[in-house]
Amino acid sequence: MKPWVCFLFIAAGGNAVYHVGQKTLAATTNPMVILMGAYGFAFLLSAAAAPFFQGAANVPGTAQVFNWPVAALGAGAFLIEIGFLFLYRSGGSLQWSGIAVNGLAALMLIPVAILVYRETFSVARLLGILLTLAGLALIMRK
Repeated sequence: MKPWVCFLFIAAGGNAVYHVGQKTLAATTNPMVILMGAYGFAFLLSAAAAPFFQGAANVPGTAQVFNWPVAALGAGAFLIEIGFLFLYRSGGSLQWSGIAVNGLAALMLIPVAILVYRETFSVARLLGILLTLAGLALIMRK
């Protein structure tokens, strides 16, 4: 099996656990306290796993943490958490919310992928976009 397939399943499994956790949070709890607890737990898991991973030997730890991509990752994670928390609290469906959010995010990333990262665009990808839009329209129907 190719390594990326393994990572795909790890990410999918984590995503499933994440959504079940988000959907089952008590609606009466403070969302900011929930985020502090969730990220505190993620910090502990990361600290425990850090010795098993290597970074660049000549890059100090502070340089790895205090930069704009890490800040963007943190801000994005915060927005994802808050978005799903309130989406589920307002009655969002466990079965379609993740698909809808990921489909919309993929569509938002198309201009970035083309303009910033110089990724290619093709007719096949255009058809994929149209299918994504059609799928979102079908999924979001009540």
